[in-house]
Amino acid sequence: MTPPEMHPERDAAIRAMLVEHARTEPVVQAKRRRHRVLGWSGLGVLALGVAATAGAVLLQPTAVSNTETVLCMTEAERGADGGYPGSSATIASPSGAGRVADAVGLCTLMWEQGVLDESFDPTSASNPPGRVPDELQACVMADGSAAVVPSSNASICAALGLAPLAD
Repeated sequence: MTPPEMHPERDAAIRAMLVEHARTEPVVQAKRRRHRVLGWSGLGVLALGVAATAGAVLLQPTAVSNTETVLCMTEAERGADGGYPGSSATIASPSGAGRVADAVGLCTLMWEQGVLDESFDPTSASNPPGRVPDELQACVMADGSAAVVPSSNASICAALGLAPLAD
């Protein structure tokens, strides 16, 4: 078997195609790179816009919609598991459904009674009185219940991922 012959016309056509490819490839690559950068930039801008909108919507002052419980937080930071440290409270009523009208007042009472102190013993007949933090901030949790945070920082609700309480 003999190898195929290369005709001069075919050789010239292959050379012309290679020269054309070498001439146009940098332009094609630059165009692809530009499209890729524009695409990813647009996606980044879109993601920022969605995050800003979600933050503005979620962290706007909100009214408490779940008045059955209040979370009285013991620290102005989230726990390692993402939870909020503290104790939930409610007010018992004869109908069985407790309603909390003053979340800060209820948590202040719990601080005064020492319930939120680390040394509180629920089995003891008497515990020493507790110390109420200088300032308490009211926030609204995702489920609509109130959360009271011991902090002087007015924007602590946003820092904890909670909505500030609407006045």
